[in-house]
Amino acid sequence: MIKKILYTLLFCITLIFTSCWIYPDYKNYMEIDGVLYFEDYETMKAVVIPKINASFTTWHWNGDEFDKKYEQYFGNIISNEDDYKILTENKCLYAVRNKKSLKVDNKQVCSGEYYWITTSNNQGVIFYQN
Repeated sequence: MIKKILYTLLFCITLIFTSCWIYPDYKNYMEIDGVLYFEDYETMKAVVIPKINASFTTWHWNGDEFDKKYEQYFGNIISNEDDYKILTENKCLYAVRNKKSLKVDNKQVCSGEYYWITTSNNQGVIFYQN
């Protein structure tokens, strides 16, 4: 009986840890006017994934899921010109803007919260949920 309980408990603990994303160590990053600037991709992921998961509670992204979505949606929006300028001035590789509601060229892109990533290659990707 005790063995059965221990095995069940061990199974549940294993299941919990396999469904969670363990936050890796990350390097410094900076925040300017609410926009986050990162020197490397891994640090950006480590900081942004928990924010995305908290904002969009139906999304439970880990590092691999983020990579897939990033690649899948890369280029779905232009880069943010203001963020790109600061990016290049500070020799960072990624900028992440998190706001509510977005219009580009007077067209509503999303009505809810979004994460707009601009790269040092002057390209962008946006994640949002309407």
